[in-house]
Amino acid sequence: MKKILTFILVLASTNSYCQLEKIYNRPEYSINYPQKWTMDTSKRVAAAIFFYSPSENPKDDFSENVNILTQDLAGQNIDLASYKAITEKQILTMAVNGKLIKSALEKTIKGDRYCVEYQMTMNNNDLHIKSLCYIKKDIAYLATFTTKTDTFDKYNKTGTEILESFRLN
Repeated sequence: MKKILTFILVLASTNSYCQLEKIYNRPEYSINYPQKWTMDTSKRVAAAIFFYSPSENPKDDFSENVNILTQDLAGQNIDLASYKAITEKQILTMAVNGKLIKSALEKTIKGDRYCVEYQMTMNNNDLHIKSLCYIKKDIAYLATFTTKTDTFDKYNKTGTEILESFRLN
């Protein structure tokens, strides 16, 4: 009986987390993402790369996504603390219905980073956004997860796992 219970618990825990099966590698960084998500490197938008969730149904008009953006900070004397202050000000003064949920400098095994979580309205969509920022050699690497506010709970675990898989090389 113990063996069966252990097997069931292992099976249940295996299925309860998102499996990030694909890896996108660049010389500067890598990130893992789910097999069913699509990758867009067209740079139609400023971000270097987007990873989009699959559509839930034919009426689904928003794809939850994670994107990676790099910013050249050379000559601007911007560190993570400065980046944090600038971001907080922009969210509170420029974002439509901007609401700051979390803004913190963190020390992790992967290095120092800035973590921000906020809500805002864009194109008539109420959005929930989480970002991680690392700065290395005057380049800011910003990994951002975006979902609609009403689907945040459904996608938060997957989006967070993708963000946490981001690594500078």
